[in-house]
Amino acid sequence: MFTGHTESLAPPKPSQLKPDVQLADLAVKVDTEKVAANQEAYQIQSLLEFQRLANYFSVAQIFLRSNALQSRPLTKDDVKQRLLGHFGTCPGLNLTYAHLLALISREEAKGNDLKTIYVTGPGHGAPAVLSCLYLEGSISHFYPQYPLTSAGFEKFVKAFSWPGGFPSHVNSETPGAIHEGGELGYALSVAYGSVMDKPELLTVCVVGDGESETGPTATAWHAHKYLNPVESGAVLPILHVNGFKISERTIPGAMDDLELLALYTGYGYQVRFVEYGPLAKDEAEAEEKLLQLNISLAASMEWAYDEIRRIQKAAREDKTPIVKPRWPMIILRTPKGMTGPRATPKHQLEGSYHSHQVPLPAAFKDDSEFEMLVRWLKSYKIEELIEVDKISDGTSWFVKESALKIVPKALDRRPGMLKESYAGYQPLDLPTFQECGLKEDIKTASLMKAIAKYLTEVVKRNPNSFRIFSPDEFESNKLDGVFDATIRQFQWDPETSAPGGRVIEMLSEHTLQGFLQGYLLTGRHGLFPSYEAFIGIVTTMIEQYAKFRKVAQETKWREPVASLNYIVTSTLWRQEHNGYSHQNPGLIGNLLTLPRHMTRIYLPPDANCAVSVMAHCLNSKDYVNLIVGSKADTPCFLTVDEADRHCIAGLSVWRKYSTEDGVNPDVVLVGIGVEVTVEIIAAAKLLQKEGVRVRVVNVVDLMTLGEPGSHPHALSPEAFNGIFGEDLPVVINFHGYPQHVQSLLFSRNQSLSRKRFEVLGYIEEGTTTTPWSMLRLNRADRFTISERAIGLIATRKPNGPTASRAAELQAWYLHQNRLQERYVLENGADSEEVSAPVV
Repeated sequence: MFTGHTESLAPPKPSQLKPDVQLADLAVKVDTEKVAANQEAYQIQSLLEFQRLANYFSVAQIFLRSNALQSRPLTKDDVKQRLLGHFGTCPGLNLTYAHLLALISREEAKGNDLKTIYVTGPGHGAPAVLSCLYLEGSISHFYPQYPLTSAGFEKFVKAFSWPGGFPSHVNSETPGAIHEGGELGYALSVAYGSVMDKPELLTVCVVGDGESETGPTATAWHAHKYLNPVESGAVLPILHVNGFKISERTIPGAMDDLELLALYTGYGYQVRFVEYGPLAKDEAEAEEKLLQLNISLAASMEWAYDEIRRIQKAAREDKTPIVKPRWPMIILRTPKGMTGPRATPKHQLEGSYHSHQVPLPAAFKDDSEFEMLVRWLKSYKIEELIEVDKISDGTSWFVKESALKIVPKALDRRPGMLKESYAGYQPLDLPTFQECGLKEDIKTASLMKAIAKYLTEVVKRNPNSFRIFSPDEFESNKLDGVFDATIRQFQWDPETSAPGGRVIEMLSEHTLQGFLQGYLLTGRHGLFPSYEAFIGIVTTMIEQYAKFRKVAQETKWREPVASLNYIVTSTLWRQEHNGYSHQNPGLIGNLLTLPRHMTRIYLPPDANCAVSVMAHCLNSKDYVNLIVGSKADTPCFLTVDEADRHCIAGLSVWRKYSTEDGVNPDVVLVGIGVEVTVEIIAAAKLLQKEGVRVRVVNVVDLMTLGEPGSHPHALSPEAFNGIFGEDLPVVINFHGYPQHVQSLLFSRNQSLSRKRFEVLGYIEEGTTTTPWSMLRLNRADRFTISERAIGLIATRKPNGPTASRAAELQAWYLHQNRLQERYVLENGADSEEVSAPVV
């Protein structure tokens, strides 16, 4: 029966196109003979021994619950019943990690201080990463319960994918990790973000060939074009082509060398191939292939690092930066599941997708698979590499010294212990928001222009620790005032290639989000401004990052990092010219699903409040902050001092727009957002003309509305009643989807029935129209607010003076709405009545 799959990792057939000799010549050739002739200097034997141990440790973690060193014959009771983890990628990860350690050690011997981070796209290759971290001593450093002793090893092996132990994938509990890898596609952009403004840092990023099929990874290959070698470190990408993903060939696995060379040369890299070749026929051939593979990779790592230093030296010391530098990358071809079982009676394992996850899933109960597991474990011959526990200088170990020669002597230069990966935070030098606030005589202003003025000062004071990562919308979003202090950063543009610009613009939200994550997790600060409708492209990245940081907060040895800060502007209420596709406030709802203690959602109503919120967010740590603001000129409702008090409280009664300071109101009118607050104030004026007593409230911190205890900012019941009353009718006009506010109010103990609270907002009515018509179409305009307020008052007080006039007043407001609709259809613009400033 045809299955649609091939069962071996045969090399791809040559391209049908005639090879271009000039292109083929671009493949980098390195002097492997130099390494082969001097294996001791390159620690080849130690590299091989380290990998044998790491591969054994990886298998043991996946399969064993006890008897990890096989001090007695293995039994089925020693095998975990719940087998998790992905073995197929582990040998390649152990190979590359070992060579990174060897590179650090060689530089250490020369007296060079090399700082490195290891980022792995195949996150479920955690058994490999954990094994290497255990061998280098980082696991024992952060988790003393797992010492490098035989007893510690037993505990370490059992802990993998065991309740209370290490999860099945790399996460923030993993030393050295700055990327979780749960959702594929972001490893490379995170790696590049990590080295920005870290000139001595080298991040090695292993990109799986399955991950390379994702759109975010495809764009991230361009990331080196934004890396200034004067001020930043370098990334060494290693594309690990093992040919298969979970149950199918990968695209790179089906490409020949010429096709891969053409692709990655086109991206702007120097490409070096390191290849295992066809599957070995026997154990002797396998050993020889592993030897040659390690010799080739050792030579390639040395070449790559030399190229990186050459590019950096030209820019830093020689002051003659290379135009469009072609940074090195390695394409590593190895069989999937290398060193594992070759086949079962049913199918091939090594060099097949069947080795992707757990190659022998029934080993705890099936005799045949159990016996294969026993032979597999024995094939690593670890008895040759372990010894009786020793203690020296307070450190204990059970691994022979020869296997650990590649481990750097300096603890803080081992990738798992590099401080930048877990404790690199440095605060910004921030101006107070009052320094950048608006004078009282300014009546209207753009929130974004006011924020830009503040950010200009931030950039001036923090030239090496703050960046703005923006889609190609920076000027459109009225933030271009920042260019008074900086420029864009794009190395392939002659105008911006030399200076250290603080703004990176490109049209891949995914890549920018990855840059920002890597930048924050290594101690710096950043901002991501975007059109509101399109920030949702990175929603799952935000969610993955929030999960990473939540666990980090619960991990004792990890220190806080700067908050993930977003500004969404060009909002739906002012995207009437671009149409329905540009109208989407959905990110608010996505953030409401995150751990509440990490989420902050701010909707400043005017420029002074926007600057106050921006200053607060840049000073905060470990939050996901969302600022929603308008770029259009809008009323300045509050002075600097008023904005300060209002933002500290999160919400307040605006007495100057209320009846007699808001005392004894008939109705509470609440604005949450810019344009919708304008309509609230306009509605208050309409109602006051009819003798209705109103209390105007503005909410700048959305999370104040939540249930007490659900969020640190949630109002107490007493404070909530003080603002909204216990039985007053309340009309809320919200920037986004009404259900998001309703969800916050729902769980409060007060009787928040629909007869008392009505939430207006965006209800998916949009088109190319006039600005005010967007409010009218979504029933978030001043006339609808007034009509609903009258209806609620009449319902709550059927015998009151407003109830007797309810029919008349409601009809009048609906009629006014209809008149505005006619005006727009006839004139193509909003009338002066609704477009004039309300202040």
